[in-house]
Amino acid sequence: MKSLSKFLLSSSLVLSALFALNSIAQSRQRPQLRTDSTPPDRSNQHRVNSYADVLDKVTPAVVGVFTSQLVTSRSGSASPLEEYLRQYFNRPAPSDRNSNQERKVPSGVGSGVIVSPDGYVLTNNHVVTQNGQVVDEIVVKLTDGRQFNAKVIGADAPTDVAVLKVDASNLPTAVITDSNHLRVGDIVFAIGNPLQVGTTVTMGIVSATGRTNLGLLGGGGYENFIQTDASINMGNSGGALVDSQGRLIGINTAIMSRTGGNIGLGFSIPINLARNVMGSLVDKGVVERGAIGVMLEGMTPEMAANLGLSRPVGALVRQVVPGKAGAKAGLRDGDVILKVNGQDIEDYAQLRLIISQKAPGTRVELDILRNKTPRSIQVVLGSLGGLTANLNPNDWPIPGLELESVTSQYRNLYGIPKDVEGVVVSSIHDSYDYGRQITEGTVICEINGEQSTSVAKAQLLIRNGVNRLYVWRKGVGYRFIAIRKE
Repeated sequence: MKSLSKFLLSSSLVLSALFALNSIAQSRQRPQLRTDSTPPDRSNQHRVNSYADVLDKVTPAVVGVFTSQLVTSRSGSASPLEEYLRQYFNRPAPSDRNSNQERKVPSGVGSGVIVSPDGYVLTNNHVVTQNGQVVDEIVVKLTDGRQFNAKVIGADAPTDVAVLKVDASNLPTAVITDSNHLRVGDIVFAIGNPLQVGTTVTMGIVSATGRTNLGLLGGGGYENFIQTDASINMGNSGGALVDSQGRLIGINTAIMSRTGGNIGLGFSIPINLARNVMGSLVDKGVVERGAIGVMLEGMTPEMAANLGLSRPVGALVRQVVPGKAGAKAGLRDGDVILKVNGQDIEDYAQLRLIISQKAPGTRVELDILRNKTPRSIQVVLGSLGGLTANLNPNDWPIPGLELESVTSQYRNLYGIPKDVEGVVVSSIHDSYDYGRQITEGTVICEINGEQSTSVAKAQLLIRNGVNRLYVWRKGVGYRFIAIRKE
């Protein structure tokens, strides 16, 4: 009888585990997107008097995004006069004077776009975060009056993309098209909830594509904006930019203005980029980016003439980082990268964007110019660690430490056992000294109690202040250490 009970108990535990694993898999199931990748109709065969029917199909998929923060305040705080009289007459303070209360405070309003009938919503990272932290509560409001609490599936500050999920089904969705088909002069509509007036549609054209180096996303951002003169104002962030057929081509993100209002310089993230980031956030919760492992700079007309180029194109390799993907492939200082997998490179910002959208371990073919001689090089991309993400070592995920995924090469180089998982310290900046606590080859297995399974995950887990690391080092084994990040 005891054996039967044990068998039933173990069977129940196995079934429970399988059910839990199935639930996790279902929760990470990719959204089913409606797509139409054909180019827009530019035939001009028919004069259009109204776009009402086109917009009726897409506006229900554009939502308002309302965020709140929980703040703690002391209840029953006394005025200075009351406190003086209490002390003068030697009266005790009220019993609830020092009690803390939490209250919900509205923190922002933006927009979003429903892209799957089961509740995935695209919006901006800056809509759902404050000071780098996700807000406490997010409510999504539909045009038909329904509203749902939303959770953040993932947010990516370098591209300003965030993915939300609401618990609902059969929702209205936007049809996604190929933003690479866009041309200057195409008619577009911006849809969102500006200044909380409700769902609003504005019309304009594509003013430019591929806008980079605007500084709208900070020094480490990946900018590739669609520029439009369709009116975008406060609250439009995260809303839809659609073409003349009502298909989603971009996520409205920012404006340039001296007054804070629209002056015809609006910028949207191309949907191809947003969709790529969304896939990574849904699958992994983070965006893992490939890296060549080089320092780049722009090409000037004088440099181009000296190198034998007819005009300033490509990206000049200022420095090849030793031991990284580029160095292993044979890249040298002074090489000019002209193409990636056959795609022309106009400047270093474009190269940086293209490589960032490829996963670590991807093999790419680079067409380069070396000493005025063209040649081709195959590079297996590394992961985007601190050095290749930002030249300032203070801004690396862990200050002064270059991190990489634990590959078979690193296991052989540093003698890392097969059962040790995490991110490996591949180099330490000269201006940092961690003593014997952290050396090259140290594997950071956990950060603040959570597994650091990738460089991108490590960047999410590290925080300002004291961090607790669980590390492995050859000859020492596992141990806990504490480091501070300012």
